[in-house]
Amino acid sequence: MNKMDAKEAYDCGRCGLCLLTCPVYQNKIEESFSPRAKVQLSKYYAENNLPGSPHLKDIMSQCLMCGTCTANCPSGVGHEPLFMRMRASMAEDFGEKWIMKVLYHFLTHDEQLKLAAKFAKFGRNVVLEKLLKDFRVGTIPVKQMPNMNAQPFRDQMPEINEPQGSCKGIVLYFAGCATNYAYEDVGKAVVQVLTRMGYRVEIPGDQVCCGLPMFIHGAMEKARNNILKNISILNREDVEAVIVDCATCGSALRNEYSHVLRELGLDTQDAQSLALKVQDVSEFLYDRIELLVPLLKSDNNIEKVTYHNPCHLRNAQGVKNKVEALLTRIPGVDFVPAIDADSCCGGGGTFFYDHPEVSKKIVDKKIFNAKKTGASLWATGCPGCQVNLSGNLEETDQIRVIHPMQIVSKALAD
Repeated sequence: MNKMDAKEAYDCGRCGLCLLTCPVYQNKIEESFSPRAKVQLSKYYAENNLPGSPHLKDIMSQCLMCGTCTANCPSGVGHEPLFMRMRASMAEDFGEKWIMKVLYHFLTHDEQLKLAAKFAKFGRNVVLEKLLKDFRVGTIPVKQMPNMNAQPFRDQMPEINEPQGSCKGIVLYFAGCATNYAYEDVGKAVVQVLTRMGYRVEIPGDQVCCGLPMFIHGAMEKARNNILKNISILNREDVEAVIVDCATCGSALRNEYSHVLRELGLDTQDAQSLALKVQDVSEFLYDRIELLVPLLKSDNNIEKVTYHNPCHLRNAQGVKNKVEALLTRIPGVDFVPAIDADSCCGGGGTFFYDHPEVSKKIVDKKIFNAKKTGASLWATGCPGCQVNLSGNLEETDQIRVIHPMQIVSKALAD
């Protein structure tokens, strides 16, 4: 007898407004893949009026978990917790792909993850680049995947980075897996900007993966130890903020930890306390723009910049218009918004790998509209989005995907 709870499903009025905003439905135009249908299927399954099946599992997997349906639902249906529960039930009934089992193992064993990253660096930077450069990961040619850092970012940096000038406060920097293993330049830019602004930046060496790649696929129990460890490390009263440079990590720390712990029947008080201090680094800078602007040099070399707003920043964390406003204050930046800056890029964690045809349709539209702006730089604060957007660009495209902090860092006066 199935014991899954589908309480959110009973709030659904089946109005269909979610169909207008769901990127998967808009590209498949099949009712069964809409958020409305997934909600009803979850309800029937929970009521034991619908048996589980590989087909049902496939339907539930065809969701980017972007949160756009929840953000636009007039009834306030919480789609993500319901869909995570369904994914957990489907995995229990029909198992997980071997590649997901391997991923879960490494993300819950940090030392083994470091070892795996060393092999990945050799595989990505040497073997695939030299021998299998035409190989694709989902929609992305391997030669357009990011290179791995020579050393993990957190191993390169001291745990305590003192401010320049008088100390205005202490911030903890949660440098997630992407920065740690692939995007070290982003991490260095974050530390440089924050210390120049007068903040002591502490990078806890024992932080672990945020866990979202696990629990977004329904593996909530597997993410438990990661969640509890990060909360114990980051939930400090003496810090002004817990800074993240990744929208996905920020969504986990700020929004999802309480939900997952509640699903697991655990206390959420510490998770809620931590959530109050978590801020995306671009949001943190915008809220303290008066400290930043005097540090920027004048620049007559104007460059057009457009922006992609990650779903995990916009929908999950509710950060809207702040990053765009920050970019307009940077000397040398001519900010040009894309008409679909707030739409999903189609990456969705492993979605671009699991469902490449749908993902490709979504990302190609994003690229078309970004190129129409005439921008040479395309800013986004999510490494998953950066991988998907840059990976699907043509080699001849005159636009480069970059983190907003790299733009700010470059604009600092010497």
